[in-house]
Amino acid sequence: MDYTRAFALVEAQEDRLIERLRLVIGIDTTVPPGENYGKLVGLVEPEFQRLGFTTTRVVIPPEKIAQIPLPLSGERVNLVARLNNGKPPLSVYAHMDVVPIEEGWDFDPFGGEIKDGRIYGRGVADMKGAIASVLTALDIMHQCGLEPVWDLNILLCTDEEIGVYPGLYHLALEGYVTAPMLCLEGTQDPVLRLGSNGSVDVTITVTGRSCHSGSNYLGINALEEAVPIMVELLELKRRVEARRSSLPLAPAPGAPSHLRPMFNLDIIQAGVKSNIVPGSCTLVINRRFIPEESIEDVKAEILEAVERGKAKSRAIGVEVEFMQNYPAYYQSADHPGARRLVEALKLVQGYRDEDFVRTGSGGSTDMAFVAQVLNTDEIATVGLGRLGESRAHGANESIRLSDAKAHVKELIYYFTAPLA
Repeated sequence: MDYTRAFALVEAQEDRLIERLRLVIGIDTTVPPGENYGKLVGLVEPEFQRLGFTTTRVVIPPEKIAQIPLPLSGERVNLVARLNNGKPPLSVYAHMDVVPIEEGWDFDPFGGEIKDGRIYGRGVADMKGAIASVLTALDIMHQCGLEPVWDLNILLCTDEEIGVYPGLYHLALEGYVTAPMLCLEGTQDPVLRLGSNGSVDVTITVTGRSCHSGSNYLGINALEEAVPIMVELLELKRRVEARRSSLPLAPAPGAPSHLRPMFNLDIIQAGVKSNIVPGSCTLVINRRFIPEESIEDVKAEILEAVERGKAKSRAIGVEVEFMQNYPAYYQSADHPGARRLVEALKLVQGYRDEDFVRTGSGGSTDMAFVAQVLNTDEIATVGLGRLGESRAHGANESIRLSDAKAHVKELIYYFTAPLA
């Protein structure tokens, strides 16, 4: 199939792509709280309808959202846009939420400013920019009369950045998601994802007894009595991080050759004033577990370490709470959808077969819920950013405009090239 006209229109209509990028970046969908999902859906839903899609808004029930122990507010509105033509199904996924803004930005995080061929904004790489590129691809297909070879099932979802019960999980449980799946949370690098770590947060609360620091013999310092527990946890960290998955890891400075678990003591909170012995100390751990590990074993070894530390501590009480954010999962790089992705990247970016690297990911994603619910590994992943360049989750998050256009072209190919 000749894509000369379609690809030329992508270049000619760059301003329209930039306009869409700015529109989606400009709506603050930071989570928590995640208040503006309905506003973003209201912006893009008419575009899908204009292009012939039927749309359904799926709101997550409040009792499901209550499982997430974070300060959330606003309806969790997900959009399902379908173009049914009796052909094989393809689910195409993007999440609408973004992480909070931190210090260090040189650009308006919600402004979509352009400098030196890059567009800046929170979520442009991870991953609201993909919403603009998929709409642009569908629009240009419409202009060119290019028919998709799939029943397209576009899913715009909530709360991926916090997990526990994200919108995609609910849609999968309710039957809105099909396999194979094209996930638009990836990069323009020649990288084929093979799966990712799961994630669980562990909150350990150590209780002591507060008193005046000038008579500390009357109290029990919860911070100090947490130390024996932390010592045991750090020893567990050493053992855990010596493990390796069968999944290779893309070469990077300091990275191991294969995916590994990760164990991070991330947050500690204790005390309010230096002349008060702290009566409570809270420690939060983030544990990333490889697909070969079970969540039951992960929890058990943490509890055992806490018990060993507790036996050496004078703490009055120790409580442990687990919040599982995401499962671990595998995805294939050899199913037809993944091979089609390689074809698209080779056509548009000029990559060769030998350029592609297969890798696991230390991050976690709601694709794991799809793999779990649908019992599938037929997931392909491609996005707008670049590893080590786009600063996803960081200050000055950005993408190359050339990559945004490349992503549109890849989607046009993916949606319309004849199936084998």
